[in-house]
Amino acid sequence: MSLFADFLNEIKRNDSRGRCLHYESDEQCSKFINAHSIQKSNQLGVIAESGHIYRVTADLSTMRKNNGRPAPKKVGVKKASTFSGFCKRHDNDLFQPIDDFPLQPNAEQIALYAYRCICREFFVKQNAESSIESLKNHPELSAEGRSVLLSSLAGHSLGFHRLKHHKQYYDRALSDKKFDEFEYITFESRSPWNLQLSGVLYPDYDFEGRKLQDLGDHSSPLGFISFFTAPTSQGWSFSICWHGSSNEPCFNFVESLRSAVSNGEKLEDVLFRFSISCCENHAFRISWWDSLTDSDKTEILSRVELVTDLNIPIPDSYLAKGLEGIADWEFEHVYTSLSVGT
Repeated sequence: MSLFADFLNEIKRNDSRGRCLHYESDEQCSKFINAHSIQKSNQLGVIAESGHIYRVTADLSTMRKNNGRPAPKKVGVKKASTFSGFCKRHDNDLFQPIDDFPLQPNAEQIALYAYRCICREFFVKQNAESSIESLKNHPELSAEGRSVLLSSLAGHSLGFHRLKHHKQYYDRALSDKKFDEFEYITFESRSPWNLQLSGVLYPDYDFEGRKLQDLGDHSSPLGFISFFTAPTSQGWSFSICWHGSSNEPCFNFVESLRSAVSNGEKLEDVLFRFSISCCENHAFRISWWDSLTDSDKTEILSRVELVTDLNIPIPDSYLAKGLEGIADWEFEHVYTSLSVGT
């Protein structure tokens, strides 16, 4: 088999290898399930059409079929956003307050959504490191190719190490039920649901183009946020949250969102730009995507290419402008744990 085929097969093997990332996981964990990082019935099921959604992706197989460019990919709801990161018992017990009830929001629900976000990213990063490690001695690799692969492995190992640091805080907070250690801001909408997502980010620049932290600085931990959409009793919501250990850069990140809106930016544009620029774990309603103009589709795909192609420098202002006027949602209410609301 070719190097490319071997790499894809290795990714599939790792993705199907179940494990339990629960903070109390042990040798008794079994029956690993395909957990949905975006809820199947209450979120994906709401926007699915004929059992499918679109995911705009820059994965290797899609890029190869589309002349090296990102493209929307039709995905069945049963497979969308899944990861084999929990045993059945822990998944059912832990996430019952968010799987069976709409987001209010309260501190426990926010912490659980955030935990699911970080566990999904942990699963993905762990698999990526393992997949690259297994191919470093592949017979088809040239000396130059091996050097590139080893550099990639070093980068993924660093990223996984950083993520483990933050997961320890999340683990302890949930184990001790200290849900109020998480800060959040939640925007609620009654608009039609056309996009659902779940992601994490080390914010480097804020919504006005100012630098928050240097991602190349390995001397100290980086601030880390989780963000997600969730069903509410009145519609759906978009939340940004973080553990108190990441407070300074993350508070400044959200404060810049408030400032951008105060200075005339539309909240809907800012959050849509953020969604496309910072999240690959998302789902679009197919008819919504198909209804977009060609220029809007091109702008979205160009933004995905910008933030996924390592050869294209990302401007400081990538969260400060672009993708205006595409989102057709409106937010009516804001809920926050912060003493200074945005």
